[in-house]
Amino acid sequence: MKKVLIGAIIVIAVPVVANGLFVTWPALRAKADDPRNSSVSLYVHYQWGVNPSTLVLDVWNIAPTASMADVDRILLDTAEAFKDRSFSKVQLAFRSQARFQFEGSYFRRLGEERAWQNPVYTIRTMAEHMEDQAGRPAFDTWTGGLLGVVSRQMQDHSEMHRRWYINDLVRGMY
Repeated sequence: MKKVLIGAIIVIAVPVVANGLFVTWPALRAKADDPRNSSVSLYVHYQWGVNPSTLVLDVWNIAPTASMADVDRILLDTAEAFKDRSFSKVQLAFRSQARFQFEGSYFRRLGEERAWQNPVYTIRTMAEHMEDQAGRPAFDTWTGGLLGVVSRQMQDHSEMHRRWYINDLVRGMY
């Protein structure tokens, strides 16, 4: 019985420690570098705590004073912290409920470009890289005139945030 208990503790402790050391701690350090990031509680972990090929960016709480730009900044800061790591998928979740995913290569590119890319460009094109949980595109890719395309991209970006966490916060699921 004692060996079973010790084995169970080890089975639980190893993924918790691995998540803490390899993903949660680096993400929290990146988030702590900017004091504006304190308004958003974002926890980063492996999918199901054990799948190192899928990273989960899990929003748990947002201060009433926080904006979508604050969440975007934290997402980009996190991507920069992991720019030297490869994942097959990155999921965006709210309180452990995955809402969107995108390719790990896109997440890596966000991190690599964080230091020099115009954040407005990054934000307006982000939604077109999102997939639903079945891997289908969550938003359209727009073509046409500049003003029309930018307008639709920004609408999609706002809708991405609504579906990721805002709708649940408004419904009082906090």
